[in-house]
Amino acid sequence: MKDLAERGKLIERPAHRAIRDYAAKLGYRDLIYLNVGEPDFSTPKNIVNAAKKAMEKGFTHYTEERGLVKLRESLASKIRAERKVEVEKDGILITNGSAEAIFIALMSLINPGDEVILFKPYYPPYLSCVRIAGGKPVFIPFNTETLTPNIEALKEVVNEKTKAIIVNSPCNPSGVVYDKDVLKTIAEIAVDKDLYVLSDEVYDRFIYNGSFYSISSFDKNLERTIIINSFSKTYAMTGWRIGYLAGNKELVSNILKMRGAVNVCVNAISQIAALEALKKSSEKHVKKMLAEYAKRRKFVLDMLSKVPELKCPKPDGAFYIFPNVSAIEKDSLKFTMYLLEKAHVVVSPGNSFGSNEHIRISYSCSMENLRKAFNRIVKAVKEYKAKT
Repeated sequence: MKDLAERGKLIERPAHRAIRDYAAKLGYRDLIYLNVGEPDFSTPKNIVNAAKKAMEKGFTHYTEERGLVKLRESLASKIRAERKVEVEKDGILITNGSAEAIFIALMSLINPGDEVILFKPYYPPYLSCVRIAGGKPVFIPFNTETLTPNIEALKEVVNEKTKAIIVNSPCNPSGVVYDKDVLKTIAEIAVDKDLYVLSDEVYDRFIYNGSFYSISSFDKNLERTIIINSFSKTYAMTGWRIGYLAGNKELVSNILKMRGAVNVCVNAISQIAALEALKKSSEKHVKKMLAEYAKRRKFVLDMLSKVPELKCPKPDGAFYIFPNVSAIEKDSLKFTMYLLEKAHVVVSPGNSFGSNEHIRISYSCSMENLRKAFNRIVKAVKEYKAKT
């Protein structure tokens, strides 16, 4: 049999996903998963009911390639109001989650040999998508105290081969929110060097201090900026697989060609659900969920303060913390395995995200499980120190 495509060798399954499968095989009945970036809330009932009604009425066929007109109009209006940018309905493309949006955007922009800037720590699919497109990832280190990007390093590496910069704020895995000055500098570099910017804003509603600011606000006509977002986190709709991208109409039309090669449209029912999610009636559910995450965040940070060896700046967004474990163990995968086998707690090794000195912990599970998990983690860290 002939060999498979070489591009498959460019992708390694992220360790944070592989370890979840490994944990399941161990057979521990009391495992607590803190590695999953998924809300533990149910999709609000008004959204579910809207989808049910649509199905009962027979709304089960193809939609426009770009997505339902009403949904795109609603999103365009929302983005204009919140981001203070100019975008119309044909500058919106509804996608199967933000994952598809990231993939088709990069496949549309990147030629073999083009360089793409990734800020460490990064969301692993960025790396896979850049490599599949034939691009070269260029990594920008972070400030070890704040986990914010080293902007001076960015200035040094941008060259004639650089094509795009990916910005993720609030950041998965660190929870860091880029401030306005950092975003302005990145935007200025993009203009000066004629670069595209992919702004992954999936966690834009998950802000605990201050307010969210989009880099798109420095690009009023979205000439070079592509906004990527999703309904998955904000509305607890991960399984509905619906997201979107926004940009200028010409750029989005070219991305649509790439999407047409892999998919006809997003499923009709999820689009109706998304349209309902954007209504005011959903907002009370979102605020309730965010208030609960704020409580969990405080609890997690309080528990971390009992383990000074796990150094972690206070994250202002998302639902992750990214503590540095190097004072205990230099190898994040080894420490992750230790917590799994000793404490029966599953976390994500930082090497998946570009930093082997960290682990990612998600607090998107119940407070009850967080209490159990962190009591075990505190105990396990003490025992690890004792044996070393």
